[in-house]
Formats: sequence, C-alpha cells, structure tokens
Amino acid sequence: MPEQLISVDRLRIGMFINLHLKWYEHPFIFSSFKIKDESQIQTLKELGLTQVGFVPEKSESQPHPPPKAPPPSSPATPSGPTASAGASRDSLMELKQERIRQLRERKRKFSACERQYDRTFVQVQNIMKSLMTGSDEVGAQSRELIHDMVGSFLAEKEIVVQLMNAKSNEEGMFYHTLNVAILAMMLGKECGLESETIENLAMGALFHDIGKSRVPKKVLLKQTALTPPEKELLQLHTRYGEEIAMRIKDFPEEALQVIRQHHETMDGKGYPHQLQGGKITIPARITAIANAYDTLCNPLNVENAMTPHEALSYMFRRQQSQFDPGILATFIRYLGVYPPGTVVGLSNELIGLVVSINPKNQLQPGLLLYDPEVSPGEAYIIDMGDDPDLKIVRSIRPSQLSPEVYQYLSPRTRINYYYDAAPPGASVGSRP
Repeated sequence: MPEQLISVDRLRIGMFINLHLKWYEHPFIFSSFKIKDESQIQTLKELGLTQVGFVPEKSESQPHPPPKAPPPSSPATPSGPTASAGASRDSLMELKQERIRQLRERKRKFSACERQYDRTFVQVQNIMKSLMTGSDEVGAQSRELIHDMVGSFLAEKEIVVQLMNAKSNEEGMFYHTLNVAILAMMLGKECGLESETIENLAMGALFHDIGKSRVPKKVLLKQTALTPPEKELLQLHTRYGEEIAMRIKDFPEEALQVIRQHHETMDGKGYPHQLQGGKITIPARITAIANAYDTLCNPLNVENAMTPHEALSYMFRRQQSQFDPGILATFIRYLGVYPPGTVVGLSNELIGLVVSINPKNQLQPGLLLYDPEVSPGEAYIIDMGDDPDLKIVRSIRPSQLSPEVYQYLSPRTRINYYYDAAPPGASVGSRP
C-alpha cells in the first residue's frame, strides 16, 4: 500500500511516518521513522506540520479515526503547546545541532585522514620504485615509514579503520601492498604482538609481493585460469621476493619469513614448502589472512570482486582450513560483520555505505547515508549506536543499486583502508 497523507492529529505510537522536510528542518535523527512515544507526536505538532506521510506496511498501528466536526454551538478552543512539550522539542533541536556539529567534525577528521593516506601512498610508491632502481636508500625509507606508522598506530588506545578512496585503478599493486600492510598491522595489534614484532610484520607485509616484479606481466595480469607452468612461474614470487629483500641492508629475518611464508596454509597445501600449522610464523599467518581478504575484495577483474561482507563470509566458510582459526576469528571480529565498503539496507528502509567500524559494537558501524534531499557533498555520516532501534537488515551488492543511489554513495571499485584515532570519549564510528 502506498504512502498516505494524514493529519498529525491522527498519529499514534507505532506508526511509521515520512516527514517531507529537509534533514536540518526538524529535530529528529531521520526524516522517516517509527513513532516511539507521545512526545514525538507533540514535537511534530509544534513544528507546525498539519500532515505527514503514513506508511501502513511498516507500521505497527493504524491512525486514529478522523475527528468529528464540533457542534456549531461549542467551537473547539485551540490549546497551545505545554511547557514540557516545548522543552522536549528544544532539547531535540539542541541534540540535532550537536549532531550537525559532530558531522562537520567527522568530515574534517576524515579529510585529514584521507590526506595522510595519500601521503603514505606516495611514500609506498617511491619506496617500491627506489627498490626497482637499486637505490641504497630504500631500507632507511621503508624503516622510517613503518616505524612512523606503527608508532602512531600503537600510541592510540582506540583506532578507527576508515574507508579510503583510490585515486587511480592503475596503481593496483601499490594499493594492495599498503592495504595488506595496514590490515596486518591492525591484526597484529589485536593479537597482542609486541611493537617490534608488529614493525617486522608490517615490513614483511609491505614487501610481501615484491617478487612479482620478476614474474612476466602476461602471467600477473592474466584474468583467465593459469596453466600449470604459469602457476609455477607465479609461485616463484615468494622466492624472488626473499632474494630481493635480502639485498636491503638490515632487513629483519622475521620480515623475510613473512615474504617466504605468506602463501603457506595451515592445512599444508600452500607453497613454496607446504608447511603446516606451527611451522608457519605468526606474522606470516596474519599476512596470509590480510592478503587473501584484499585479493577477494580487489581482484584483477573487478567483475569478480566480492563485497567486504561477502569476502569475510567466503573466508570463514570456504577457506577456513587454510588459516589460523584464532587469528581469522580475531580478524572477523575486528572488521565486523559489515566491514567498511559494504553497502547496507537499514530497518528504516534507508541505504548506507559503511565507512568505519565501531570496535565497541561491530553491528553498529559508521554509515554514509543516501538521502536525495541532501546533496552528495553534504551527505551525512551517522553512528548507528546513536539510534539503538536502527538495524542493518541486509548487505547490498553495488550492482543492485539504482543509478541514482550508486552515483550518490559512489561504492569503491577498490576497497582501501587506513586508520584514525577515535575521538576521546566519543562514540566510535566516523571513512571504509
């Protein structure tokens, strides 16, 4: 049944309504919601609204019957709003203004985070290019970058993993390298590794695929199934990578083991040495999970890309025997059921893009919401924790979105992550 316009005098608790107002013209969190109490009805009346949209199929109650006209001899006397109701409206409006202020602060922090991500990405590019040209500076450059990243990462009690925009799809190798290093570093911290081990882990993850520089491009870029000889060529990249890294002055042995072992699997079916279980180092096990996740989200052929939600589900259901079960569980728990980059449908029928995780509650991430009444440049980001009644009801593939929603949310063709400190005392969840 389509939306019906009804008088605000007929509203009841449990009715789902649409306000035909811009987001900043009313004090509620959303312009569409289910009425929870009488104070919300009174606030709607105080806004001067005479009608709202009523959506029967989303409602738990029906409107009051239309009021009967008063007898001619006893005209109705209008009554003004009560002091308590007015205070309730003012309180909601103050809360709304605070949300607007927080939104601006989140956008400011996100812009700063994105600028830092861009600077780090350029540093990674320069390091890899220096390595290819045989520069003696690459060791010092990479150690400085890793030391700064790990230092800032470990200095913060709470870290928000943010969704970043890729500036170019032509630099996929560099994005993959940085993504795996950041995810491995995050996972190493969650697993309780010491700072020195996390630095070695991040160094190994940063260079884990450097051996592919010696693999023919026609093999690396092939989008159909590899032949057995091509597979053998590709698998040589772990050996090549170790050889290249050993030329870097003072390259840590623990990081070399990451390069050597990141394709070994717990069930002994990996390569190059078919190692099993305890013979694989913890940093290599961590990098294997970060590498597999990023490869599923960002394959060579974007048509085969999984959403972050699908990638985690696939790793848990189809690849579980390959990974350390405790580390995989930690990875899934930290990224959440709906990792940054996932497009979701909400219980209030809105659609959002997950842009950050909430370490305190993975089911309540930070969302960029689609609202046709708000320009994309002003689109608001919400913490789901601010509205306990709001729930994610489904994950949506970007291809299932209408052109308008797709263009508005701009789901990333590459899923790239960076990190930011959670504001002290704030609810976490602000990019994904």
